[in-house]
Amino acid sequence: MDECNNTFGGGDIVDVRYDIEDYEQADCPHYLEVCCDLEHVATTRAPPIDEHVQVYGTFVVNEGPREKSSEEIRFPTEQRGQFGECGIRNPEGIAFRLANSKFNETEYGEFPWMVAILQAEGTEASTYACGGSLIAPNVILTVAHCVVDKQASQLTARAGEWDTMTTKETHPHQERKVSSIILHPNFNRNLLFNDVALLVVEDPFTAAENVQLACLPPQRMDFTSENCFAAGWGKTAFDANSYHEILKRVSLAMVQRAQCQNALRTTRLGYRFRLHGSFICAGGEEGIDTCTGDGGSPLVCPVEGVANKYYQAGIVAWGINCGQAGIPGVYVRTSLYSNWIGDELTKLDYVSIDKRTNMWN
Repeated sequence: MDECNNTFGGGDIVDVRYDIEDYEQADCPHYLEVCCDLEHVATTRAPPIDEHVQVYGTFVVNEGPREKSSEEIRFPTEQRGQFGECGIRNPEGIAFRLANSKFNETEYGEFPWMVAILQAEGTEASTYACGGSLIAPNVILTVAHCVVDKQASQLTARAGEWDTMTTKETHPHQERKVSSIILHPNFNRNLLFNDVALLVVEDPFTAAENVQLACLPPQRMDFTSENCFAAGWGKTAFDANSYHEILKRVSLAMVQRAQCQNALRTTRLGYRFRLHGSFICAGGEEGIDTCTGDGGSPLVCPVEGVANKYYQAGIVAWGINCGQAGIPGVYVRTSLYSNWIGDELTKLDYVSIDKRTNMWN
């Protein structure tokens, strides 16, 4: 890293600090900042700010007709570009690497299709509602039970997010207002069958290193991999008091249907429980699981023969507690809805959906 202009190189490592002692001993007040001696700080005066410009901390936002000078651009901004191949994971992150990861935090930009769905309550600030995945520039895939009782006007989708407690990442996150909610016509809100929904945002997201598209699998494709991942900002345990600040990941193995059903019958669901065909299962290792708040987030599995490319095999749906040994988590079977999703995207005038997202590549 160039320590005086805050630019990161490919080999840079960031030490995430959690404890107060760590912050007190740190050279800088934030783990994504680098402090320099005054002799390295440029003394050039900032350009004048006129009536059309509002200053928010270290950001300068141009609100009027005056043309913005290059000197005012302090951080990367959204740049128009083409979305790349869908489903590409960045296992080493973008811009920097994490050190001292304590709670399975993802690398920055590791899963660039992740979306946080936020809900506004009247005049109150928006709060986190659930997760989702970006499957087209203006369409997000999530679970129906998260949005069934909400109005589109209440929801905002945020792509490119990583650490929810800072805006100091090298690439800004992007927020879009939700314009419509599309629920699967056979969604059963009591039993959570066909628990699928699409959120359409008012303006498309802009392609960036930290904002890319997820890949949907071919219709009815089955997954047996032991190297799948789920990511989200949910709790680490069922009785935890707070959500995760930094996007976390869990590595999960797919579980066969019969094995999953038998395991779930040992819980309060009882011996007569039957796992609906719209669900698949993954996990079951003690302490490793998705949890409250992860609903709607994607479960992705590797595409055979293609490095770092993943299909979205599932959507986090429900479970019995979190991380209980021998009890898998339950996920929406995404491949059961690939055709329905494609039909809905076509109605939205995505006539070139294959080319735009490589959905069935």
